[in-house]
Formats: sequence, C-alpha cells, structure tokens
Amino acid sequence: MKIFTAVALTLAFVAAQAQASYLYSNTEYCELANDKAQSALLSAYSKKLGVKPSNTECSQLLRPAAALVQVKDAEGQIRSFSRGSARKLPASLIQQLKAMSDKERLMALTQIYG
Repeated sequence: MKIFTAVALTLAFVAAQAQASYLYSNTEYCELANDKAQSALLSAYSKKLGVKPSNTECSQLLRPAAALVQVKDAEGQIRSFSRGSARKLPASLIQQLKAMSDKERLMALTQIYG
C-alpha cells in the first residue's frame, strides 16, 4: 500500500509540474483558432493566456511576411525587417536590395532576418 501511495504521489507531482511549466502563446492560440477549434477550447486557452488575440494580431502572427508586404517602398520594407535586430546591413547590400523587385526583396529580407 505504501508503494502504491508513493507512486500515486509521484505521478501527481510530475503531472502538476508539467502543467505548471506549460507556456501559452498567442501564436498557438491563433493556430487553434485558424484550425476551427471548439469555442470552449479557445475560451479556456485565452483564459490561461490572459488575453484573447484579435483577428488582426492572428493574421500578422500566422503570416508575418504577408503583413510586411503592405509596406510599399524599399526603405520602409528594409526598416521594418531590421527593426529590433542587431544586424546592420552594409550600404552596398542595401543598394542591391533597393534594386530588387518587391517579391525578390521580400524573399531576400526573409532569408537575412529569418
């Protein structure tokens, strides 16, 4: 009986630790919403998350490259990708990026900054 109790307590402790260390994210919520999850699941997830991401946030999180296409000029595109990054692009590379078409530039910036 003591062994059974010890095993049960150990399993309960491990389950509690696993649940306490789970990290809830906006991206995961948006993926669930995009997959048409049940509303009860989404409600419980947003409660654990502490906030319900808006549709705009979800579209930007799930399609970040598409959100950046809205920037029309080359300098704005480069600025939006490099914002918050420690990488400083050389002037020659910036000139090459400006000479590219929007689609090529977007692919190159995505490859550079990830």
